[in-house]
Amino acid sequence: MINNTPNTLLRVLHYPPLTGNEEAGAIRAAAHEDINLLTILPAANEPSLEVQCQDDSWLDVPSDFGNLIINIGDMLQEVSGRYFPSTTHRVVNLAGKTSTKSCISLPLLLHPRSEVIRKTHPG
Repeated sequence: MINNTPNTLLRVLHYPPLTGNEEAGAIRAAAHEDINLLTILPAANEPSLEVQCQDDSWLDVPSDFGNLIINIGDMLQEVSGRYFPSTTHRVVNLAGKTSTKSCISLPLLLHPRSEVIRKTHPG
């Protein structure tokens, strides 16, 4: 299903360094879900990624070297009948923290091959 797919995409995202004048908690990338099956994301070099919990609160994602973050995308949500809900996530300026370093994020957006038939699970 995913072997040799030309649809999988590796993105390189650059978040410039903060100047110190930014509001803590300000949104750098608004809350969203990814459309693909899974997003595989090596931990960024700076913390700022948050995921939304079932109670609508936000949880900081650790940026420890060597960690992989796996987000469920809309395609997997739909074929599983919402058994696996899409991961809502965002990027924010962390409260009380300013960084003079750029933040680099390398999400791998995993898509099935185009000829794979995806049926919505009844449920």
